[in-house]
Amino acid sequence: MDIKSSITLRSFKKYQPRQIAKFVKGFFNGRIFIAGLGRLRVIEGKVVAYQHQKTEKSILIVVSEINKIIAEMSQRQLSTR
Repeated sequence: MDIKSSITLRSFKKYQPRQIAKFVKGFFNGRIFIAGLGRLRVIEGKVVAYQHQKTEKSILIVVSEINKIIAEMSQRQLSTR
């Protein structure tokens, strides 16, 4: 999938990391928009900042937090099998 031609999958009006993580975990590639933070990429089920955003500490913290929750959700899912 070409990220540049993809459309935004979902817009979130608030930053709620668990809700965003649940959504991202179900999708492989695309984009999301978080009000107050901007657009982020979803690649292989993880949130990734655009190149121009990688200098913004707040964006990197958000990306890290969401991906950590996704990893925790995946671990829980594996341990319940």
